[in-house]
Amino acid sequence: MLLIANLHSHPHTADEVAATLCALAVTSRAEPGCLSYTVHRRRDQPDVFVVCELYRDQAACDAHLASPPLRQALARFETLLSAPPAIQMCDTISMPSPL
Repeated sequence: MLLIANLHSHPHTADEVAATLCALAVTSRAEPGCLSYTVHRRRDQPDVFVVCELYRDQAACDAHLASPPLRQALARFETLLSAPPAIQMCDTISMPSPL
């Protein structure tokens, strides 16, 4: 299961959003069932962030969505973002095998 989140910060809060996302990535990667958690910042729009999260299954994704670190980040984002995060949920149908 792949979750893609697009986040738009206010221009003056972009660095704080980046720091919050990077801290959240560290805790999220340690969650059971999290296969990958990457944070990206658009070159052409530095106040836009793309987070790609890959989970073993829906249960692992649901556990992440209910986790205290994510809930705390979302609470902070209420003032740091210019709009709510845009979320896309995708079923993974092909993935390379681990090395």
